[in-house]
Amino acid sequence: MDVHLQRLLAWRQHGQSKPATAGTAADEVAVIAKVTDVAAFEALSEVTPGTVVGEIADDGTAILTARVPVARIDHVHSQDFVLSLKAAQRLSRQLSATVADVGGGNLPPGNSHGGQGIMVGIVDIGCDFAHKNFLKANGKTRIRKLWDQNAAGPGEPGFAYGVVHPANAINAALKTADPYQALNYGPDPAEPAHGTHVMDIAAGNGRGSGVPGVAPEAGILFVDVANSDIPWSGSQVVGTSFGDSVQLLEALAFVFQEAGATPCAVNVSLGTNGGPHDGSTLVEQGIDRLLAQAPNRCVCIAASNSYADGIHAAAAVPATGFHDLGWVVAPGDRTQNELELWYPGAAALRLELISPQGQSIGILAPGQSATASQAGQVVLFAANRLADPNNGDNTIGVFLSPTVPSGRWVLRLSSTTGAIVPFHAWIERDDNGQSTFEAPLDNTHTIGSISCGHNTIVVGSYDAHKPALPLSWFSSAGPTRDGRQKPEVSAPGHGVMAAASRSATGVTRMSGTSMASPAVTGCVALLLAEAQAQHRSLSAADIRSIVVQAARTGPPPAGAWSDRYGGGRVSAANMITHL
Repeated sequence: MDVHLQRLLAWRQHGQSKPATAGTAADEVAVIAKVTDVAAFEALSEVTPGTVVGEIADDGTAILTARVPVARIDHVHSQDFVLSLKAAQRLSRQLSATVADVGGGNLPPGNSHGGQGIMVGIVDIGCDFAHKNFLKANGKTRIRKLWDQNAAGPGEPGFAYGVVHPANAINAALKTADPYQALNYGPDPAEPAHGTHVMDIAAGNGRGSGVPGVAPEAGILFVDVANSDIPWSGSQVVGTSFGDSVQLLEALAFVFQEAGATPCAVNVSLGTNGGPHDGSTLVEQGIDRLLAQAPNRCVCIAASNSYADGIHAAAAVPATGFHDLGWVVAPGDRTQNELELWYPGAAALRLELISPQGQSIGILAPGQSATASQAGQVVLFAANRLADPNNGDNTIGVFLSPTVPSGRWVLRLSSTTGAIVPFHAWIERDDNGQSTFEAPLDNTHTIGSISCGHNTIVVGSYDAHKPALPLSWFSSAGPTRDGRQKPEVSAPGHGVMAAASRSATGVTRMSGTSMASPAVTGCVALLLAEAQAQHRSLSAADIRSIVVQAARTGPPPAGAWSDRYGGGRVSAANMITHL
């Protein structure tokens, strides 16, 4: 293998990430490949094709450019049809592939409302209100309100923190030489804003980039969500996730309050790995209640990008003896690591934690917790908690600081009731040094911490640029821990070009279920616009049912529910026809 690719793999094995460049995303590498089968190479979901260089040679080989995630170099290189892998340049993809694939620009005659009269809510990070894709023809903003939860301010009644920027304040800022300074708000100039990209997919109008999103006529509400209400570092992270975020739930409540009687589709492309994965977190319960509160409401949530990360394990602890759960922290990992394990409330497990050196760190009986400190700092915390108040189940959480030894940690689990105890475990998301369970891996049940509610629509990702429409290698799998079918549907989320913040008219490429979910949000906006034109009202259950029943089953998927495609690939045109 090329020495540069070997170096990237070594970085990853030591917990280091490859930074983004002008030509690649973070943890992605541009490659040039010599292959014997172009179609097979480009069909790999890990591969974002560039271009075939020259003609196919007499010996049947071709040279072509592409981009590959660092985590998948070995897999791509190991294919029989790949003869060589070197450095390369990329070819951009367009948002138009998303709109064309979901049928947003090819609705039944008379149904091209473009989401007019509908509100699209975006709960995310980084809103470029000055990008021309979010301006009207007269230069005024399409954003009704922008709530910056991170700013110091009085907020609004019921949401008394942060700063809410109404449309008139945004319009005044747009008339100045530096609108970001004038509004005292703007996306981070250091990198393209995730929220801006997501917003463009759902509702950009293309006045800047030339390529509109799925619902270009919809109004917009944006909440730049804060995450300061839940711990992200230290031992307090044990047992917490986005499912505990008051600020996230208040963001959704704010959007629906501001939308009022206007039909509203909201997108949330955020999440973590922890949580019970049964829809019982207070955020998921709260979203379900918001959706039941009034008709013509929908919340779409990204399924997560953890399928290939080795973050899920499931097994059964025997009635006698023990079960060892291996947890691998890479050498050189300088980040904290967290694990969460859930099992039935009627059972009870005893935990013994064993270090990579084979030493027993301690034993926790059901209901106990313990802390290990070094130089006055907590370096390890474990809790064996009983009877979670939201679902009655039991949970074990373990926190490791960056200073503990790397290697294979072991959770030795034994039943204290003489009964077999099934469990599921998840390692918390860590973009800078993901620890994993040891092989063989179980990549089922990898959808995110807030992706398990009953009335939300959860979205997986596939690549709309390839004829085979392959699943994105990262797109997480269901079902929920309590056996429900999530995700509901899938959409294009691979190599999507959409608005680049701080560029006025430019675009940037991003991949993830974060890019798939807003495509479905835009489709729901089109559906709500048509329903409003027909003077019809739709419950959250109605919307969810239409999205699933109207999904295309191709193949792919084959027809039955798939744990990654969901019920099929979203279709705005079929949704309108179904209505």
